[in-house]
Amino acid sequence: MVSLVPTPRTVLVASGKGGVGTSMLATLMALSAAHGDRRVLLVDATESGGTLHHLFGTRPARSLWMLARPNAEVRDALIAIDESLTLVAGGTAGGAAPPRNDVDRRAALAAISHVFGAFDLILLDGGSRLDTVSAIVETLNPQILLATSADRLSLAANYALVKSLRARRDGLEISVVANRNGAAVAEDACEFLIGACAHFLGRAIEIAGVVPDDPCLQAAIGAGMSVRDALEGSPAADAAREVLNAIVPSWPNAVPSSAATMSSPSFPSVSLPSSRRWS
Repeated sequence: MVSLVPTPRTVLVASGKGGVGTSMLATLMALSAAHGDRRVLLVDATESGGTLHHLFGTRPARSLWMLARPNAEVRDALIAIDESLTLVAGGTAGGAAPPRNDVDRRAALAAISHVFGAFDLILLDGGSRLDTVSAIVETLNPQILLATSADRLSLAANYALVKSLRARRDGLEISVVANRNGAAVAEDACEFLIGACAHFLGRAIEIAGVVPDDPCLQAAIGAGMSVRDALEGSPAADAAREVLNAIVPSWPNAVPSSAATMSSPSFPSVSLPSSRRWS
């Protein structure tokens, strides 16, 4: 049996506020990473609904949360998207019920971790539910990628999430990505969040980059296309590839960008202005 100690390449995509696109971000990163002989496991760890299987056009028979049941078979929850990418559905997929308590959450997460050793990268979509994100952090000790939008509510919610996670497990590696924003707005938003965490929590956060809004990709998926079929020429997919390269520097570059000149830049360092007031 594989040890519960995760591989260094275990990434949790989460947010303090719902609706900022953690599912799409995790999906785009997984598709970028899954190539050649590299194997990627994409886990939908959201508790209500579940989105990722819809993006891929699959009908799962089992959900992550069914693995909390005694004698549940982990292999029954694995969905082979292709030779390099495997999906585990979440939410209520396959007739699953949301976890009843934290014991169920941790049991399911511990069960799925038994197959981590068969993959090179684990990506988890944790959504924005605090008890879910906390259980993932305490059970799997992943690297954290915070997804935020530029509005103050989202920034405040992500600050609160960092504060909560810091109290549970200090020393976590945390990065932030501004999703569905332009570069200038994203840089200012990330600067604000990083400055607040440094000033009040003494917690350093890295900027992973920015992913622009992509109406064409959203429209194609809304029209019934699978996310894989809708990716060609997508600036959001190109930007997600850059985010992956920023948070996992040792990961080899994926297939060359189809629109490299459109990729949004990352901001490796930000100097906080001395006039910034935290009040």
